[in-house]
Amino acid sequence: CELKYDGAAIGLTYEFGKLKHGVTRGDGVRGDDVTANVKTIRSIPLVLRGSGFPESFEIRGEIFIPKDGFEKLNADREKNGEIPFVNPRNAASGTLKTQNSSLVAKRPLDCHLYHLLGDNLPYNSHHENMQKAREWGFNIPSHMEKINNLQEVFEFIEKWDSERVNLPFDIDGIVVKVNSYLQQSQLGFTAKSPRWAIAYKFKAAPVYHLLIKN
Repeated sequence: CELKYDGAAIGLTYEFGKLKHGVTRGDGVRGDDVTANVKTIRSIPLVLRGSGFPESFEIRGEIFIPKDGFEKLNADREKNGEIPFVNPRNAASGTLKTQNSSLVAKRPLDCHLYHLLGDNLPYNSHHENMQKAREWGFNIPSHMEKINNLQEVFEFIEKWDSERVNLPFDIDGIVVKVNSYLQQSQLGFTAKSPRWAIAYKFKAAPVYHLLIKN
């Protein structure tokens, strides 16, 4: 089970331990090349640590702006007479696609990575490969958990539905994945998404307003 981050989806390609390409996921088929921009994000390693990684592989994740960074960013924009961003997701997506890498470097972008693709991966299972990817220097979320049964899935969902307000970043749900690559291969894909992963979206958090009667 993993948290479903509310940001901009990204795919990072590494060759011989070095970052080669960064591409937005776009419509799932085509995306924008944002390599120069992702190189300015401190949580994305330009060169991997250790050993044991394949010669070439892709790792996917989400680029986002933490809540405190978003508040400061909008405060600075208002101070400078600029229109504030509507939400952290729009701010992250818009920043990532800008043509000015020096501007991107000044924005508080962060990145969580959650899916490894390629040949000759260290393990034949998702969770174990993600733990290995952490050793290579990737920012793998600590909230990722290997679940043993359906009851634990329900408990994970309930836990983060109530505790998400305390996270330093926005999430909008939970993703449940089959751990075994063999079972993933057997389940396959639909036209739009894998059958071995299910996203559960939280209900929108209620917003309360105080009405004062004159």
